Amino acid sequence: MKRMILLLAVLALALPGAAASAEEGVIEIRDAEGLRDAANHPGARFVLMNDIDLQGEDWLPIPFRGELDGNGHGIYNLSVTCTGKEVRTTYDGNAKTYDTVFAGLFSTLEESTVRNLKIIGAHVAVEGKTHCFAAILAGYAQHCTIENVTVDGRVRLDNEAVMSGVGGITGFGSGYIHYCNARVELVYVDLNRSKPKSEQFLGAMMATGYAHVQYCDVDIDGYVSCFGYCHNGGLMGMFYTSGTKFQMGIDNRTVNHNTVKGRIYFFEHNQDRRAYCKGDIGETRTKLTSRKPNDLKGFERKETKEYKTTLLPETCKNPAYEEKVVPPSGSEWGWTEHTCAGCGYTWRDSYTAPEN
Repeated sequence: MKRMILLLAVLALALPGAAASAEEGVIEIRDAEGLRDAANHPGARFVLMNDIDLQGEDWLPIPFRGELDGNGHGIYNLSVTCTGKEVRTTYDGNAKTYDTVFAGLFSTLEESTVRNLKIIGAHVAVEGKTHCFAAILAGYAQHCTIENVTVDGRVRLDNEAVMSGVGGITGFGSGYIHYCNARVELVYVDLNRSKPKSEQFLGAMMATGYAHVQYCDVDIDGYVSCFGYCHNGGLMGMFYTSGTKFQMGIDNRTVNHNTVKGRIYFFEHNQDRRAYCKGDIGETRTKLTSRKPNDLKGFERKETKEYKTTLLPETCKNPAYEEKVVPPSGSEWGWTEHTCAGCGYTWRDSYTAPEN
């Protein structure tokens, strides 16, 4: 009898249910509703069980606090046209504070870990008069660890307020960003042509903040029309403590072993020009421990002093698009590609998940 009980116990451990019980307390996310519900469980642990298609949904950015393991899956066709309800304090390079709102999959990401996640075919497009940061993963990411996260998509912010930024992965924040990839089109349009001058930030990993950024790959296409002060970088627009002395056991003043290609096309129109724009970090306000090596050979800084035309990836006033459907193949995603017959500008949407 004892041998039989022991045998049954061993078999139970081999069952799939036993593996799940070893992860007791982990909440499984299988669809958009489960993803949205994560905001109601601060501090919890989550795992994505499959790819999630957000096609046709105007996503309201949600706050998140906890751990999210994407489990190698993707959230695709994310569309964001508004900010979340959360308001947080952000800081410019002179430590001036601003009550700010945020847009992205998450509005705010606080004391959290996100890993092993893909966000594919994202389109974040927000217009407003309030201080704002917009990004694909999170507009605000404070005290966070982000590892092995890939973002692919477009972010555009047309804003009239002073404190503004666009990012690929995050907007304003602090923490660790390791082994991440960003293929992003980032657009900032300054709607405020009068004083006070805007403080603008752009970066594929983080628009502005205090972060340990290593082993990341960036392909950036940036466009900035600014009547204030530009802070543009392939990785980060500005490196600054941003109101926090965040520490996580190792020195997080390191930005190295990253690869950046692409360009940032911009103008800064004011009499007190700074025009910060570099392949890694636009402006550094807090001393870094290590900034090299970063591979920036494929990055182009392109500045214009023609201020009458808003800089956009699409240059035709009346574009005519040709569409091409690319089906998924094996482990590769599928999509619909739109190409302007006049200027050649191309963008993608309607992504479909890989076959395996």
